[in-house]
Parts: sequence; structure tokens; C-alpha cells
Amino acid sequence: MDARLHHDARTYIMEHGNTSDKVRALAAGIETSEDVRTQILNEIKASMNKDGGISFGYRVGAPGSVKETAEMLTLVASWPSFAEVSKKLTKFLVSRQKKDGGFAEALNLDPYIEDYWGSAGGRDFYPVGKSVTWLTGKGLGALALADGVDEARLRKARDFLIYSQNEDGHWPDYKDQGVSDPLATGNILEGLSLAGVPVEHRVVRDGRAALMQHLKDCIEAKSLFDMADLPAVGKPQSDIETKLVGAGLEFIIESQRDDGGWAPMGAKKSDPRLTSILVLVLKRCYADL
Repeated sequence: MDARLHHDARTYIMEHGNTSDKVRALAAGIETSEDVRTQILNEIKASMNKDGGISFGYRVGAPGSVKETAEMLTLVASWPSFAEVSKKLTKFLVSRQKKDGGFAEALNLDPYIEDYWGSAGGRDFYPVGKSVTWLTGKGLGALALADGVDEARLRKARDFLIYSQNEDGHWPDYKDQGVSDPLATGNILEGLSLAGVPVEHRVVRDGRAALMQHLKDCIEAKSLFDMADLPAVGKPQSDIETKLVGAGLEFIIESQRDDGGWAPMGAKKSDPRLTSILVLVLKRCYADL
């Protein structure tokens, strides 16, 4: 865990986090025993449905989710001891890619998304049955890390994203939506990067510029949740970018609460998911500086 932190994030995550949170902590360099890693591996297996998907929100009995599954595969794909799990996660993701190259959640997830995201306008950014750009970014990135995935499949997902970018550098959540969603951009840039699209590519260049402006605004507004997208910047290409990423990291560190966690703006309690995301952000971004 990052030595720059003022409080113990490890204990908070391990005591309050779900399986995904604990896996992010492992990826962030948490020091733990082989027994704990085995326990976490067993928790992943328990959260998987028969089709290989991770259940939505890690709820028992919920259908598999592209979002949860892609996030998990991205974390564990390179870990040899998780190879069996990675193979099943990969099979599920492949089954959720549509003919246009994008990824979509199945229709049976609609009530779960409405229950969890409905008050935040979930159907506007997270509809079911149609290819979603930020979901495709997650799916592309995960499959790019997995073994044995057909290159043509990756290329279709990549092209779906490249040709759906808006002129402002951001993306709509889905084609023909008509507006940009800056919260989608980080997921998409990460997916394109993992798929090998170079930083010099026009789409990546424009996306990075748009994301950097968005992050600058979020730092000024003290919007901690948006710092999850800092790693999507990749290795800074200028002093200005280096200073901006540095400001974001400083904001994260200074926002940690006494219990070791972080809380979204306006919330009174720390959030395990946000906490695990931010400790991983710290590791990845400091590695790029």
C-alpha cells in the first residue's frame, strides 16, 4: 500500500470491502499472505455464475454483468494463480459482444440497474441491450489482457470506439445519444491503450485533451470520484500534464479520512469501492510520473 498515505487503507478495505475491492487492493500492492489470496480467489469463484460472469453488484442470484466481469478480468488476467477464473471471465465477456463490436448488458439486468442507478438517471448512461461506449472500453481492455482472444474481435471493439467519438473529444454513452459524457472518456481511453492504440492516434490525442480539461475542472470542484480517471491519462506528455496529475494525487492523499477510507462528495461515511479504486489510482499514477 502506498507509503504516502496518512492512514491505514488496507484494514479499511479488508474489513468493509467486497471481493472486487479486495482484488483492487491486491493489485495496488497490498502485502498479504497466501492464505488471504486463496480466500479472495475463492470469493471470486463464489461470485461467478455458471456462465462465467460476475453477478451484478456481487449480489447472490443476480445475472452476470459485463461491467463487473470486465473490471475483475482486467485486475486478475496477468496473475498465474487466477488463470482458471480468467478463462471463465473471458468466455462470458466474449458472449456479450454485439455485432457492431460494442459490449452490452443483457436485458435481464434492467431491474438491477434501475434499482441501483435509477435515481442517478441510470438508463441515460447505462441502458441494457445496446452497445455502450464506456462498457465497451472496459470490455476491450479486459479482453486485450486475456489469453486466446481473437484479434478480429478486439479490432471490432476498437473501431466501434474510434468511430463513435464526438468532436469535443469525449464520447456519448451510446451511438445517437446526442450528448457527450465525460465520465465515459477515461474508461474508453484505458481500453484503447490496453488494445495497443498509440497515444499519437488522433482519437486518443483528442480524448486525452478533453479528459485533462475535465480532470482540471474536477480538481477545482473537489470532485473526488472523478479522480478514478487519472490513470487514463497514462504517462504525462508535458510539464502541464505532470503538474495536473500531481495535483490530482495530492488531492486524493489529502482527502483520506481517519478511518483509512475515502468518501464521495457530500457523503458522511467512507466508501469501500471508492477507497479501493483510489489506492489503485495512486499506485498506477505514481508509476507513470
